[in-house]
Amino acid sequence: MKLMSKLINFNYIGKIKLDNIKNIVNKLSEKEWKSFDFRQKTFEVHRHTETIPIIYNEDFRETDLHYWPCYKKFKTLFKKIEDSLLKNFSKGYIVRAILVKLKAMSKIDAHIDSGSSLEKCKRIHIPIVTNPNTFFTVGKETKNLKEGEMWEINNSGKVHSVENNDNKDRVHLIVDWNND
Repeated sequence: MKLMSKLINFNYIGKIKLDNIKNIVNKLSEKEWKSFDFRQKTFEVHRHTETIPIIYNEDFRETDLHYWPCYKKFKTLFKKIEDSLLKNFSKGYIVRAILVKLKAMSKIDAHIDSGSSLEKCKRIHIPIVTNPNTFFTVGKETKNLKEGEMWEINNSGKVHSVENNDNKDRVHLIVDWNND
């Protein structure tokens, strides 16, 4: 079991085969990307993003989870993610999963996330569609995350930001894992 120190910003978990997931993401319609705007309206810092909720409750609860209709499209991928996370953390379950598109030539400004749920959960980023000109910064450490890599990002209580300096959108699957 790998435990991540609060001092470490990025913990590489491993690679996951995206199989046809990238094709599914690339075929998502503009309507699907624009139909859920809670994050963009609630958190100004996410104004340049679009979100598709997969497992998501707006109150960030960790029980009685809401599985959105598009969950069915990604069910096979979630089995692989759960298997990998159980191997790394020995116990736990997914409490949130969202696809987040950061638009081309835009950024998520430096900010600090808050909330008890985010402090308790491990936040996992899986780049689905990305490019060499997109950078994720936590504290003073910056990385370019590659497609199919799984990264635990320790950004709770830390300044972090993302820049997409490319003319193509970037899409990450963000998974919150509760292993209490």
